[in-house]
Amino acid sequence: MSILRLKSGFTLMELMVYIALLGGIVLIAGKAFSDSSRLQSGTQSMLQATQMSENVAVLIKKDFAQAGAKSFKTANTDNFGFLNAVYMDPNNVVDSLKDFSSYIHARDSVCEKKRVGDSIKIDTTRCHRMDTFTMRRIRYQQNGDYEAIEHVTWFADTTTNELKRYCRSLNRAVAIPEDPTCLDSGHAKIEDAIIVASGLYEFKLIPGTPTVTESAASVLPSDDDSVKSFKLVSRFGDSIYEPLNAEPVIGGEVVTLSGFYMNYDFIENKPITNADAIKANQVFVAPVGANTNSWNTQCKKFNLEPNIVYEISFSMPLPNTDDDPSRMFCPGRDHMTVGFRYASNGAKPGRDTLPDSDFQFYPPTSISSALPNDDTGFRKMRFIPRDTIKNVCLGFTFAFFSPVASSGNIKIANLKLKKIPSSNYRFMDEPISIVDKKNVKAVKMKLSVLSNSAVGTDSTTMFMPSNGLDD
Repeated sequence: MSILRLKSGFTLMELMVYIALLGGIVLIAGKAFSDSSRLQSGTQSMLQATQMSENVAVLIKKDFAQAGAKSFKTANTDNFGFLNAVYMDPNNVVDSLKDFSSYIHARDSVCEKKRVGDSIKIDTTRCHRMDTFTMRRIRYQQNGDYEAIEHVTWFADTTTNELKRYCRSLNRAVAIPEDPTCLDSGHAKIEDAIIVASGLYEFKLIPGTPTVTESAASVLPSDDDSVKSFKLVSRFGDSIYEPLNAEPVIGGEVVTLSGFYMNYDFIENKPITNADAIKANQVFVAPVGANTNSWNTQCKKFNLEPNIVYEISFSMPLPNTDDDPSRMFCPGRDHMTVGFRYASNGAKPGRDTLPDSDFQFYPPTSISSALPNDDTGFRKMRFIPRDTIKNVCLGFTFAFFSPVASSGNIKIANLKLKKIPSSNYRFMDEPISIVDKKNVKAVKMKLSVLSNSAVGTDSTTMFMPSNGLDD
């Protein structure tokens, strides 16, 4: 009996196919590993660049938050001082060039190059902003005393693609020790600027443009801020409003009101409480001049715009005599308000469009030792309309219930209704006039940094609460 022996193995052809398949698998695996490594490296570079941008944003925010600081505590006292050296150019002989802001912003760009034939040309389609921003502020000691005025500049060094910070003291006190981050004015050199970030790709700053410019801020007595005179026109003939005397009749910079209606029952010896019997006085702001027409014909009419901050302000100089009855004004019983009325019917705007249509105030009763006499009784109110309010006039309403105060005199001076430019702004990449720079309260920054060809970007808004005059 013969036994059949079977032998197994690979033929040459099978072996060649196997080797080819194995090589293909190795190539695919190698490419996948290479792509994964490149992706990981690119991701890591992007994370590093983004982290660097975020770290720089934290540092620059601190500088912007202190820009414009100008008041300080006097050494060893509780008094406060003020330095206008923080402003860039407040003493310019040309009024339109007086700069009461605490910053200078310069725009610049760096464009990439490209080969065109045998020459190298600038590629204007691939330009990156490289701005410079300089700000001033007071630096304080630990106890709040004045230490120095600092002049801080953030700028792009386009020769090295580095973002740098340069700081010098404009008037450092001799006794103050050297601060390594801000050099003495006598030794400061731009070459000593600190490198904050390398691989800079873009450094772009956009100051918040005020939606209301200085030239368009004034509403009353006129849209021309230099106009100081106004007229107050009495409303009467309606069921509850009685005539009121306003002198001078044609108006002026100060208007005196007298002849207030008295809601007091001398028979019962108490204020009138019957709502149907209570009467009031009302006067409206009008342009100066002789005119005998009704209040709603004479009064200055205007529109209130939505989402704009408005301010009513006026002074109430003390009466000429110390015993003027107006000093007997009784808060909580007697009422004085300033607010808006539609010229068409004298009605108040609805609370859905103007939550605060009337603001209460009261007359001064004594001279303030902290203010000059002319500023005694200064009143200021702010409000924001929710919607457009058309064809309204500004008026004062008086309702006296005390038997004495109603026979007194009330003076209104320095009357203004204006828009507040610094409270409303938008970020538009356009130049801002010198007179409006002081109203800038925020700057939007875009910072891009390169790391191994990966770009990390941080976009943030930085606030400058003390930039201008009124801060």
